[in-house]
Amino acid sequence: MLCLTLSPISRLKGTRCGRGLGLGAGLGAVFFVQLFMLMPGPAEARPRYWIRDRAAPTAAAPATRPVEGPLQIVISIGSQRLWVYDSKGLLETSTVSTGVGGYPTPTGVFAVIDKEVTHYSNIYGGASMPFMQRLTMSGVAMHSGMVTGRPASHGCVRLPHPFAVKLYRLTRLGARVVIAPNEPTPEDIVHARLFVRKPAPNPEPVDPRSAKGIAIAGATEMTRAIGNARVGKITAERTQELEKLPISILVSKADGKIAVRHGFRQIFEAPVSIRDPDRPLGTHVYTALALQDDGSTMRWQAISVPASGHSVANARKISRASRSEAEPPFQVASGPTSSAAEALDRIELPQEAVDRISQIVSPGTSLIVTDHGTNREMRVVGTDFIVLTR
Repeated sequence: MLCLTLSPISRLKGTRCGRGLGLGAGLGAVFFVQLFMLMPGPAEARPRYWIRDRAAPTAAAPATRPVEGPLQIVISIGSQRLWVYDSKGLLETSTVSTGVGGYPTPTGVFAVIDKEVTHYSNIYGGASMPFMQRLTMSGVAMHSGMVTGRPASHGCVRLPHPFAVKLYRLTRLGARVVIAPNEPTPEDIVHARLFVRKPAPNPEPVDPRSAKGIAIAGATEMTRAIGNARVGKITAERTQELEKLPISILVSKADGKIAVRHGFRQIFEAPVSIRDPDRPLGTHVYTALALQDDGSTMRWQAISVPASGHSVANARKISRASRSEAEPPFQVASGPTSSAAEALDRIELPQEAVDRISQIVSPGTSLIVTDHGTNREMRVVGTDFIVLTR
């Protein structure tokens, strides 16, 4: 009988295996065992994603210019690359490694919701995740790790260490991240329905010592305390960073609503009407880059996020918190989606919502228009808007 544990050839002759097989058979056994040991395991097998040929990755070079305007990060599953854009265009790029096998990296629209220089996974046995930038509350993040130029992670986006350090220093909480199957790029867009800045009316003065003033102050403080309790981890430094954030706006055809968040907390919502509701809108991200010289018009860019192309049957688990429970399958929209400009043409917003948003819009404001609705990754408090396209 063939032994599974093989000793060196010089010692093989004295074993039962050696006596039964002879030297030639022993050499053959050694060869086949070594060949078996060199075969890749499941995590090293060739991924099922198509990856185009590309040059070998190199270490990220130092930034050639300072950041100007809000950052937009685009990650491509297909080409395993990441691009960083600001108001002047492409700022940085790097090779990455995303999820493989049964742990795909989700695609859609995200934001950096937490940052830690030193972080250890509480899901994968305390695995080190240096320079972690969290994208979901259930465990998907960008972080330093081994990058192979092909899918290799459990769902996170691994970055080469020098680039992970650089990106960590470039970003702030709320930085917009788009993960797509291909390589969408931001393009300037001008449209009458994109928000312009309008001065806010002077608020009615309220005596803080009056009954009304005390009630308003009490309600505000209670709302803030409830929000902090739901988030779980809140510090003075984090609070200051969140207060600096611009607003985020979500128009969801599935929910039939427009919602506005500031500092990872929802501040108001209103109903929305979509013309030709049977046609898909697609998913589009519009970012206000800068205020124009007239003091009211914003310069906007748009990124259209395509669907992943996977069928409903291939919509695998993406929740890191509960591996035994798969995310409900996403319904694949039928028919062509609208372009970024056509999607805006089809949206009808209440004038009250338009006026209110126009008073608080600023550079860095993002508007997300999508067919998709609420998902488990988007918390009531503690995250920006998150849209999952797969």
